[in-house]
Amino acid sequence: MPSFKAELNARLEAKKQGEAVGPPPLSIVISPGPRNAHTDPETGLRFYTWQGRELPSVTTIRRMAGIPHNLATWQVSQVILRAVTEFDTLQAMLSRDKRPRERKLETNRLDEAGKWLRLAATEERDAASLLGTAVHDAAAQGIDPGSVPPEVRPRLLQYRHWLSVARPRIVGTEFQVFNLTVGYAGTVDLLCQFSDGSYWIIDLKTGRSTFPEHLLQVLMYMMGEFVGSDDVIDDELTGILRQVAGVGVLHLADDHWEFKRLDATADAWRASRGLLAFATWMHDHPRIDTVTLGSRTGSADL
Repeated sequence: MPSFKAELNARLEAKKQGEAVGPPPLSIVISPGPRNAHTDPETGLRFYTWQGRELPSVTTIRRMAGIPHNLATWQVSQVILRAVTEFDTLQAMLSRDKRPRERKLETNRLDEAGKWLRLAATEERDAASLLGTAVHDAAAQGIDPGSVPPEVRPRLLQYRHWLSVARPRIVGTEFQVFNLTVGYAGTVDLLCQFSDGSYWIIDLKTGRSTFPEHLLQVLMYMMGEFVGSDDVIDDELTGILRQVAGVGVLHLADDHWEFKRLDATADAWRASRGLLAFATWMHDHPRIDTVTLGSRTGSADL
């Protein structure tokens, strides 16, 4: 497989010559309504389907590979914080209807308290995710800030302000890209063209901060082979996707916005593919017996 830099240089050179770069056109099958994405209700992992082939979503790949160390540490701290700051509630759960001889009630109390503590690890993240989805939807649909919930309005106003400052021409929002060669798919937040004529893929972020792995996400969008939905290729957007020259993230907070141009390097593209390889391998081998050729047991006399 050619290096990222070689691929990118070839793409840029082709653009100069007015040529299209990418795989040969696939057959187009007209189908009503997009039905090519689904989310596993048990794991929350999202997959896309193209002509019968299932592909992990760009955002799912990171989850399949495991959460980052910093996030794991933060989640543990959230559980500890809840146990310490809400000790009275925890104590009430553990002492309610205490009947030592009734093991079932004892188990129920422990299960209830354990569930309550575990929720602390994800409650803030889940709330932020819901807020982010609402902001994304409002931005994509061009909804007036006065028509959205109060929690959404500040970030939507920041997005509107960025539009007025950067003055991009929005080419596409919330569309799906596929890379069948590498094996992934995903939904692009924003594809726009700036005043210098360059096309950019931009991901909207509404969390507390942005992180290095966000580059891998938008880079995988950029390296998509085509745009499509329900086995139907969007030739116009695919042509523009092949002309994308840059990637970035637009971080929307309540009181400001920050646009970050990200460095699409060969190392980042290699990391993206490596992360995908590890994630899919882990997903395919959830237990040790799936990679065990044989085993032997023994026991020492004690």
